[in-house]
Amino acid sequence: MPDSLSLAGPDNLALAESLELRPVDGLPRWLGGRLARFFLRLVSMEENDAARLARMVTPTAGYFRRDRHVHPEVDPVSYRLEFTGVAKNHTLDLAALSALPRETRVCVQECAGNGNHIMGSAGLCGQAVWSGPSFETLLELCGGPGEATHFASHGRDSLGILKRGYHYGLSLDELRKARAIVAVTMNGEPLSRRHGFPARLIVPQIYSMSHVKWLCHVEGKTRPHMGIHNRLVFTNKELRAGKWVRVQARWIGLKSVIAHCTREGTGWLLTGCAWGGERPIAGVEVSCDGGLSWQPAELQTPAEYFQGRSDVPPPAIAGAWGVFTLRWRPPAPGTYKLGCRAIDVDGNVQQQDNDPNVHGHFNQTRVKWRSVTVPERRLPPGPA
Repeated sequence: MPDSLSLAGPDNLALAESLELRPVDGLPRWLGGRLARFFLRLVSMEENDAARLARMVTPTAGYFRRDRHVHPEVDPVSYRLEFTGVAKNHTLDLAALSALPRETRVCVQECAGNGNHIMGSAGLCGQAVWSGPSFETLLELCGGPGEATHFASHGRDSLGILKRGYHYGLSLDELRKARAIVAVTMNGEPLSRRHGFPARLIVPQIYSMSHVKWLCHVEGKTRPHMGIHNRLVFTNKELRAGKWVRVQARWIGLKSVIAHCTREGTGWLLTGCAWGGERPIAGVEVSCDGGLSWQPAELQTPAEYFQGRSDVPPPAIAGAWGVFTLRWRPPAPGTYKLGCRAIDVDGNVQQQDNDPNVHGHFNQTRVKWRSVTVPERRLPPGPA
């Protein structure tokens, strides 16, 4: 068992002496860190700094984003959120939306392609505290869903000749199971422009391509929404009954990442986060030898972190990640391959490799390996 540790505070992590953790595949390895970040910005992606992933709540400043380069300026006075295709069509202005009873959600937001063999670094994720009226409350204002069994959410981020903003569809069952909300605040503050002001959809436990920003229209439908993002962009192929079938990316899988390696006394402190999508995390194991052996890390669960906070009741943290730590003392100078694997409450263990029965850009639940070099001068003093 690892030594008993107190979880490192966010400021301490940023200031402490650290070793660089390098992804073993993807753009960061092929191009180097700076060029990889430049390329991601060209395709409108910005990753979280690694140290931010070692916190229970990711700060708003620098929070990851994935969008279409367009961050519309929405006039709060003229803004309207429209519900159609429901029992009774309904439109709210921002004042009416903000005045509704609010619910809180603490959840992982993750790009569906985060950490795949192209991205490598697994920084397209974060965890924030969101607040706003529940999707169910908004449906009640409309007299219920009517005949609608699916909903398409539309944003205001039109792009050039693409006059239509981003749109994505989910079933009513999925929205209810995930306890979706329309968020108007992030980490206790009104949404910023880059994160969807004045309102965005938050769907815990489902990949964030469904968390539509600059939300302006929710369209009820009697059949699944089959826009390009549902039909083609965010899909995998799965082997079912001997045939490869295209399926939509949906529920977040079991995964974890080592985010930081900092000096801690006579050793190094490995810190990271782990999440399980639909199932809470029960434990994390860390390997410092490329998977030959594993040792348990100390895990702080979201239930422990938010205990006693009346504004964050237990249902609000479904799908939230936990933060883990492990003290590591390398036996000698050299390069080490570090990885971690999450274990959920049902005993499921994160796999070292992707599921061979799933092909596609969004099959990326494998262990995220990191390479770290410990020079002799950086070996901590003291007995082994």
